[in-house]
Amino acid sequence: MDMRLVLVRPRYAGNIGSALRLAANFGVPELVLVAPACDLDDPELIRMAMGGRDLVRVTETDSLEAAVAGSDLVLATTSSRSRDQRRVLTVPQARELLASNRPHRVAAVFGPERGGLSAGELRVCHARVTVPTSPALPVLNLAQAVAIVVAGLHEGTISPPPPRSAMDHPAPWEDLSAAVAHLERALLASGVLDPQNPARVMDQVRRWLGRTVPTRREVALLRALAAHVEYLISRPRTP
Repeated sequence: MDMRLVLVRPRYAGNIGSALRLAANFGVPELVLVAPACDLDDPELIRMAMGGRDLVRVTETDSLEAAVAGSDLVLATTSSRSRDQRRVLTVPQARELLASNRPHRVAAVFGPERGGLSAGELRVCHARVTVPTSPALPVLNLAQAVAIVVAGLHEGTISPPPPRSAMDHPAPWEDLSAAVAHLERALLASGVLDPQNPARVMDQVRRWLGRTVPTRREVALLRALAAHVEYLISRPRTP
């Protein structure tokens, strides 16, 4: 999916800089500004963008139509106080729309800090997206809206980098089973477990570990703990 962010008449340089950084965070290659009302060399924009300016192409245009030209799907963001909520998607619903239709070029359009998108601008877009908020304060800051919408639309599409060390990869089942058996022997020898019914405790330990995916490093730590228990109980006791 090739996504571009479109900010319509943004007023504050910090919001543009934040949106630029967010675009870089999620691999969005282009940020289009429609009639921006601030200087793009503003120090606040540069400060908030961090390194995003080196990773995202920024273009300017005078009209929303030009900004979204060539897009297969145009999503307009609107506040949760929209009069007709039946025609407004939540972010998860918009993500389902993308998954079912698989558009190649998507434009996510955000209105200005004051007033949002006009009725005419909303008609340019295919669908409307909102972030449900409290009625007491239904309008999000522009940068906050960009963060929530872009992160939501990209959920599940960006995989975390693999661990650098082999020790931080998931431990093989055999290694985990051997470590748990080692721990059981150590706890039996120390008297912590009831020799008549060690499963009463060890089954809970197995369920606890089963709720996670232990790494090789964590299994090695479990082994070390068991070995230390064995060492402590094997030491000669001083009178």
